[in-house]
Amino acid sequence: MIDVFLTDEQRRLRAEVREWLDDAYPPDRVVALERDREYPEEFWAACAERGWCGIPAPVEHGGRAGTVTDLCVFVEEVAKTTISLATLYITATIFGSHALEICGSPAQRERLLPAVATGAVRFALAMSEPGAGSDFAAMTTTATRVDGGWRIDGRKGPISGAERAEVLITAARTATDPGSRHRGISLFLVEPPVAGLTFERREFAAMRGLPVDDVGYDSVVVSDDALLGAEGEGWRNLARLMDPERLANAAQAVGVAQAAVDDAVAYARARHQYSKPIGQFQAVAHPLATAHAEIAAARLLVYGAARKRDVEGPCPLEASMAKMVANNVAVRATEAALQTAGARGYQADSPFMRRFLEARGCELGGGTSQIQRNIVSHYLGLR
Repeated sequence: MIDVFLTDEQRRLRAEVREWLDDAYPPDRVVALERDREYPEEFWAACAERGWCGIPAPVEHGGRAGTVTDLCVFVEEVAKTTISLATLYITATIFGSHALEICGSPAQRERLLPAVATGAVRFALAMSEPGAGSDFAAMTTTATRVDGGWRIDGRKGPISGAERAEVLITAARTATDPGSRHRGISLFLVEPPVAGLTFERREFAAMRGLPVDDVGYDSVVVSDDALLGAEGEGWRNLARLMDPERLANAAQAVGVAQAAVDDAVAYARARHQYSKPIGQFQAVAHPLATAHAEIAAARLLVYGAARKRDVEGPCPLEASMAKMVANNVAVRATEAALQTAGARGYQADSPFMRRFLEARGCELGGGTSQIQRNIVSHYLGLR
């Protein structure tokens, strides 16, 4: 593995995570987790106990003040086991910690960041809507001023981990600006249980260990101090949050792809046809060789972008390129792995099928590959 961007401490973190996951989540356990739609309580408890929840949180609030590169190391390794665990970590920990640091008030940081660091509080980002996914500014959820606070009405979804989150970062329109569709959007910290807040589970082909919900807001009232960041600045603040999320998503895709190819190589060595391992046939070996090389290239792009974010600050171009490339590579790599396993790979509980579906999910969450191409095009002066 090419890991020239990693420190010895990051390599130790990767080894620590891998050792724990191999023991706690062997292949049969992962199959059961996904099949039974079992929330990964054991994983979350380990994140809290081992200090992994505190990786992104500041030292002064009990965290490790980890870098985006640290987060990519952690998420890539976890995703090799299953995307359910990796996405839980991204939504519950990374969103919350970075959002509070970017635009949280001193009181919000003081109250919530220590809870993020210890795993006592999980976040979810209620941003997408059934009619406003990639077109975020088309949201119809509104927040209206009432005595002492705000009333939120609308529907969000699909939202990963929503029903198990202690805090929902909720985007809602507080004003309409004819000069910009993106102005007039604000963020709120909604903390269940609260009257008028409902959850409806959605079913997906993969990532079944983590609940994904539509969230209903029927006259949900929050106090003034629930406003996260300045009123009307939600779009700008979310844009600042996107770099770490997209890089974590990209690292997740790399982990899924690497695990799929590693399993396919092992299968190609063990499976015999025509009196020899199928890996000795060029038609089997070459797609896996190509996938392995492409994963290495994607990993370098992801960690190069993460390093740039750590050293120089926001890097939307590099984050979008990393997500686009890593997601596309993951789909090709997991497809090659599935093809290697043939009919066995196509079985419902096959790790090859699961990882192919996970890779396709990476292409959809956090901004589709088409949206990432739009962003790159913009920086090229083409939009």
